[in-house]
Amino acid sequence: MMKTNSIKTAVFFTFIFSLLFSLRPSAAFSQNSPADAPTLKGKNVVVVFGGWQGHQPTESAALMVPKLKAEGANVKVFESLETYTDEQIMAEADLIIQMWTMGEITNPQFKGLEKAIMNGTGFAGWHGGMGDAFRDNLKYQLMVGGQFVSHPGGKIDHEINIIDQDDPITRGISDFELKKTEQYYMLIDPNIKVLAISEFDRARYSKPGKNENKVTGSTMPVVWKKNYGKGRIFYSSIGHNLSDFDVPEVLTMQMRGFRWAAEGKYHPQENTISPIYSK
Repeated sequence: MMKTNSIKTAVFFTFIFSLLFSLRPSAAFSQNSPADAPTLKGKNVVVVFGGWQGHQPTESAALMVPKLKAEGANVKVFESLETYTDEQIMAEADLIIQMWTMGEITNPQFKGLEKAIMNGTGFAGWHGGMGDAFRDNLKYQLMVGGQFVSHPGGKIDHEINIIDQDDPITRGISDFELKKTEQYYMLIDPNIKVLAISEFDRARYSKPGKNENKVTGSTMPVVWKKNYGKGRIFYSSIGHNLSDFDVPEVLTMQMRGFRWAAEGKYHPQENTISPIYSK
């Protein structure tokens, strides 16, 4: 009987310890959110998914939609770019999250998307769902702030370096490692506000039999924000594998980016121009 009571006591204290530990703020992200912090609660969020299946658009929607709803967002999900031509849906949207790789966007579709963003609707996404879409539309690429061109080395381990610790999206987050996932090389707008970068630090990236330019020693923006008209744009190139979101830092930045982008209609425009080159 004494042994049984000891086991029960041990289980009880283990439960209490675990509960207290789970309530403790994370060392990596501990901060008090101000009352006016960006939020998805009550926001109208439009999710548009489709395109090339290699980036798992259906699975991406299945992953993110519950997280958005858990924060109190009013989420509408569509599997067609024609959604961008629906004036009512676009006018009501606070945030559009796109999960669409490659493909083509028609002029009416792009005009509908652009009009909504110019009027204050946020536009956000990650990896190929936003940064490798509509390669023939230069104005779309300008709007996003960058476009995928390569992932040298394929799926590799690499480090993400936070370069702006003052921005609310990255505040409290330290440098971290990603395992066996794509490190995007992109053409970018030199005026975006860059929050995180990665360095191409391997000795060689070219594949056997291919004469590719070596990019060793170069750095590339990974996470950024910008304005387009009255709208807020947030992009992260992390996320080729959905398991990348199992890394707490990745999911934290993505959700914070969604919240920030959804506030374009409700707060004064933030200065996000951060030129790389200056006289």
